[in-house]
Amino acid sequence: MRLLNNMNKEYNGVKGWLLVLCICLTILDPASAFIMLIAVTNATKPYFDQNPGLFRLILIGGICSTCLIVFSMYAGLSLWRVAPNAVTIAKRYLTSVFLYSLLSIFLPAIVGLSEASAPDMAQTSTVNNIITMVYPTLWYLYLIRSKRVKATYGGSTGQRP
Repeated sequence: MRLLNNMNKEYNGVKGWLLVLCICLTILDPASAFIMLIAVTNATKPYFDQNPGLFRLILIGGICSTCLIVFSMYAGLSLWRVAPNAVTIAKRYLTSVFLYSLLSIFLPAIVGLSEASAPDMAQTSTVNNIITMVYPTLWYLYLIRSKRVKATYGGSTGQRP
């Protein structure tokens, strides 16, 4: 029991990789998503009249990205503040990012954007989405296996003791 308490003291707190995750979720991911949203919207805006499917794609993607930006900041702040259920919230956010990245592979076809209208974009987008799915997967695994997460938030439930 004494060894367990020493381990809890050693690993307790928002430090190390847990701090990196908090910074990513609270600052870096939302900022990069916002910049990407603005850049993609500005780059594709001249083509909206020619291709209504492109407008629908950007609109749906923008709404989803905005929701994920807000969810990311909420999850990051929850972890940073060591709030109750913070780990569960972060896991749900990471799962949402994974699922949205998976959905994004099929979203152009769903909104009626043909591959013929942007074949290079379709291939690049699929590869980017697959790579993007690795990011939440790795952080999710970190939340499950980290000694610091267990010591800071308690047990495997993600709730504070």
